[in-house]
Amino acid sequence: MMNYTAVNLEALYGRQPDLKAKALESSQGQQRYEIADTPAGRPTAQLAGAFLHSRYDPMKEARRIVARETATAPSAAVVLGFGMGYLAEAFSEYFPDRPLLVVEQDPGLFLQALAARDLRTLLSRPSTRWCIGDQAEAVMTEVEKLPLQKLCILRLVALSKFEYYRRVETLLSSIFDRRKVNINTLRRFGELWVRNLLKNLGSFITNPGIRVGRSCFSNIPALILAAGPSLDEVLPHLEALRERLLIVAVDTSYRFCRSKGVEADFLVTVDPQYWNSRHLDWLPRGGTILVSESSAHPRVFRSAGGQEEEIFYVSSFFPLGSYIERIIGQRGLIGAGGSVATTAWDLCRYFGCPCIYMAGLDLGFPGKRTHARGAFFEESMHGRSFRYVPVEQMSFDYLHQARPTALKNNRGEWTLTDRRMLIYKSWFENQLKQQPRQSGPATFTLAAEGIAVEGMEHIQLRELLRLPPLRRRIDTVLSDLRRRGRQMAQDQRAEPVVDSLRKLELELQQLQELARSGIELSGSGRAAAALVPALAEVDQKIMSLASRQIAGFLFQPLIHMIVDNPEGGRDFTEVMATSRELYRELAESASYHGQLLRQCLERL
Repeated sequence: MMNYTAVNLEALYGRQPDLKAKALESSQGQQRYEIADTPAGRPTAQLAGAFLHSRYDPMKEARRIVARETATAPSAAVVLGFGMGYLAEAFSEYFPDRPLLVVEQDPGLFLQALAARDLRTLLSRPSTRWCIGDQAEAVMTEVEKLPLQKLCILRLVALSKFEYYRRVETLLSSIFDRRKVNINTLRRFGELWVRNLLKNLGSFITNPGIRVGRSCFSNIPALILAAGPSLDEVLPHLEALRERLLIVAVDTSYRFCRSKGVEADFLVTVDPQYWNSRHLDWLPRGGTILVSESSAHPRVFRSAGGQEEEIFYVSSFFPLGSYIERIIGQRGLIGAGGSVATTAWDLCRYFGCPCIYMAGLDLGFPGKRTHARGAFFEESMHGRSFRYVPVEQMSFDYLHQARPTALKNNRGEWTLTDRRMLIYKSWFENQLKQQPRQSGPATFTLAAEGIAVEGMEHIQLRELLRLPPLRRRIDTVLSDLRRRGRQMAQDQRAEPVVDSLRKLELELQQLQELARSGIELSGSGRAAAALVPALAEVDQKIMSLASRQIAGFLFQPLIHMIVDNPEGGRDFTEVMATSRELYRELAESASYHGQLLRQCLERL
């Protein structure tokens, strides 16, 4: 039987040179295929007694699977388990120009397949990327480069029982869940983010950014207080922990610090909603540094009793905020994982803390509880309950509205969680994988019954109480941070921002007029030969305006919807209808931004 290894590897390395570093030709896996001929003349393979492909005609079977899984044209495909390569080949036949990612856990098995078949055409395919022997998290980095609108997953059933491929599938699900959440969140809160940002603009301009504190706590560990049920176990020891650790509270847990007479060093809040701001009602914050994003609800920046407080901003997550930061300077880029706890963790990483301890980060519902006792969320349920909808009903609805499931906790037992929490779990795991301890902070959790997060070890509370006192050093660093923040604030001026926003307002008016021209043209019914050049001229003028990115932020859900249909409209009329909808959304967004900008400029 002819050995095709050399010619296949030559084709593969020519297509993806980075694979040379893996020296696939020397790979020897712990498992081996049993390769057998088939009546169709193509080899099939067995692994651990299970056939990976048909025993009669593996290529025919692969074509049937691809046809079934791609009933609607896919934007790209991921093949989980290479086997003998038939699924990847069949997809390439049906969709020669669509991106394909092939994932194979075992380089030794992959090398066997290369020896058994001439796969040069597939291996040299320009739109194929190969992940051979990579960690599941590294595979996700490649997946996120694909057009995900209609991603097709092609599986070798015989390999789906392996833990590695189950892990990849779980991470894929988290990517799609996060993408869906992001689109829905933008649809729901996009206008609110813009409105809040412009209401907070005066504060955003005159207060410093966290970048003045980059790596300033490089020898000081931090304790982040989330508001999960397990926080109850930590609160009695909070005063002693403050002597040993930098205390970072999120908005949902800050009330507990005050109730124990403990002053948190930082309070982190980024949510734009009114109801989230209620977590901070009537709470003094004079001794705590508030860290926030410019689109948080304006009530957040009104400290109880009118006390003067220090505010440090993180860089804006949105185009309008980024536009303003190009004038006043970047505030300090922090990751957004969808939860204020993820922002607090990344803040501690930004500050250079060598160890980060998470308290109350349960990512689930231990004892079927949602929050620590006395949380605003829990107390508000008592205020909203009545005879026919008691607190028990509200709690039950909350636990069951996002497909609850049980996962292993840090004790090796089971804790109830849901798909919302799994998004945050996945975010932490990806971040911890991408930045291992050699270059980033060691992260530990105090939540014994919290959902286990890979890379975040469980630690006993008594271990933290044995740490040496550091409060004097922490206060010295905080004092220096405040001093540098005040200096940064003194150096900032509002005039350049006002001038730039006036220019932006004029650009938004131009953008609105161009979008209206596009609406009229796309609905005019003119012939394609005359209409397409006219629309191209409008588009060219739109592309020349910097304001297009700011206005385009609000109709990302529509763009996703269009991109999710890679085939586009079936005829010219449908294409023009889609174009008209895009121009309409652009005009409305430009109008909305322009109106808020005028109101903002009147206040400045």
